Amino acid sequence: MTLFDVISRQRRFVYLLVALLSVAGVWAGLVLPSAIYPELNFSRIKIVAQGSTLGARQVVFSVTRPLEEAVSIVPGVTRVRSHSIRGASEIAITFAPNTDMGYALQLVRARVNQVQATFPPDLDIEVERLTPSLFPILSYNLEGGDPATLYDIARYDIKPLISRVPGVGRVEVQGSDIREIEVVTDPARLAATGLTYTDLADDIRRAVTVQAVGRVAQDYRQYLIVTDQEARSPEDVGAVVLRNGIRVRDVATVRVGTEDHVRVIAGDGKPAALINVSRQIGGNTVAIADSVAAIVAALGPTLPPGVHLKAVYDQASLVRDAVSSVRDAMLVGAALAVLVLLVFLRHGRITAISAASIPLTLAITVFVMSVLGQTFNLMTLGAMAIAIGLVIDDAVVITENIARHLALGGARVRAIREAVQELIWPVTTSTITTVVVFLPLGLLQGVVGQFFAALATTLTLAVLVSHGHPAARRAVRDAARGGGRRDGPAGARPAGAGRAGTALRARARRGAASSPAHRDRRGRARRRRARPVAPRGDGLPPGHGRGRVRARLLHAGRHGAG
Repeated sequence: MTLFDVISRQRRFVYLLVALLSVAGVWAGLVLPSAIYPELNFSRIKIVAQGSTLGARQVVFSVTRPLEEAVSIVPGVTRVRSHSIRGASEIAITFAPNTDMGYALQLVRARVNQVQATFPPDLDIEVERLTPSLFPILSYNLEGGDPATLYDIARYDIKPLISRVPGVGRVEVQGSDIREIEVVTDPARLAATGLTYTDLADDIRRAVTVQAVGRVAQDYRQYLIVTDQEARSPEDVGAVVLRNGIRVRDVATVRVGTEDHVRVIAGDGKPAALINVSRQIGGNTVAIADSVAAIVAALGPTLPPGVHLKAVYDQASLVRDAVSSVRDAMLVGAALAVLVLLVFLRHGRITAISAASIPLTLAITVFVMSVLGQTFNLMTLGAMAIAIGLVIDDAVVITENIARHLALGGARVRAIREAVQELIWPVTTSTITTVVVFLPLGLLQGVVGQFFAALATTLTLAVLVSHGHPAARRAVRDAARGGGRRDGPAGARPAGAGRAGTALRARARRGAASSPAHRDRRGRARRRRARPVAPRGDGLPPGHGRGRVRARLLHAGRHGAG
């Protein structure tokens, strides 16, 4: 039993399988993430330590060197580079290719935590993987007020709302002026009390920090006693009692101020607060942008008079434009392919059967892409556009060969089987050749290899699906039903008759001269013509068909054989 016989007997199961995979592909296409580039995995981790008041030389010996020595023993590290400036240090750690960066990130953070106790207390350390998701996909300017107020609104009102959007990884707020409470000390009065600047800072920190000072057990419950002495205004800080009994306002001036200016944020020449939104790894750029836009629209009426949000960068628009361009190219390519088939085949049924393989193959390819963790991006969409011409090729060749065999006459099932068997190996070889050409692109190393891996994987999937999925077998059944001569009474008009059917049969007869089946039939016909025929006594010419045997016997019985 051949593969053709198995599929012919189980055609309902084949149709059900194709339908289920196609529906799954349509569903996967609606939920598959969209981005400009594929999900890239850079083998690099970055450590940023900032917030110290040390000079550049002190940062090198107090922060940079301990961090370098701590992370250099992590397995897979190939290179450690650092850059130190006043009050900050940046360290880039490069790992060997094919390193599990998730596990490497955990090891690096563990090593940093081990040495963090030796660093200055006000040092802030961030450890992050270097991925495209670190870069913002959305940027908004909050305009219409003074810089400090705009920063407070963006930091405490807008950021919490955007952070709750599914797929958002980080929301960063930047402003020119960041409000703070400043304590300006009088050196003479401070020296007269016998205190130092460190003593003053430590006393203020302990006084304004919420602390647990005890426990109370009551009614089978244990309550924690917490001091509520958090400073909410300059007056609260000025009233703090120092260790020698005097208050802060006796030795210093407390006032509301801003942090040192290290950046200037402006929009259209006016002060602004910048809100940058980054996505998580695997997040859907378009879905995040739509959700944030809905939040921004809802926030508009609640903002103070004159304050408004303005979009300054939206990567989702680039993704939409790219997806639309590739989608239009795919539609135009598919339409042109169908038009060319219709012009050359001049048979609507065969053209429709061949064209049906395009959406079926693309839908199943999208489903397999979702299983493999791929996304919609420039590389995968470009591969699908390239695959349209390759997808329709197999269906056209097999369907046209079936129609040609059916036009020659003979048993329907036998003609279809011979047509499929003639081309199954050439079509398979052609598909394997295409796979062999594109699949090695996925073996490239580095970032370039990750780009081409998405292209090669998608294109290979589309070509294999077009060859392996049952669309070609469906074409076999449909062509068997309407593409050639049907069994029926003598003189019945074959299906596909007319100008298109006549032209197709004429081309089939001209192109079938070299067919093995045609040569066998032609040889049998020549042998029948050359075979000697015994003379008949009835005088009737030999060669009449089966339907006239009884008539000849009756004629011989009436007039005698001699």
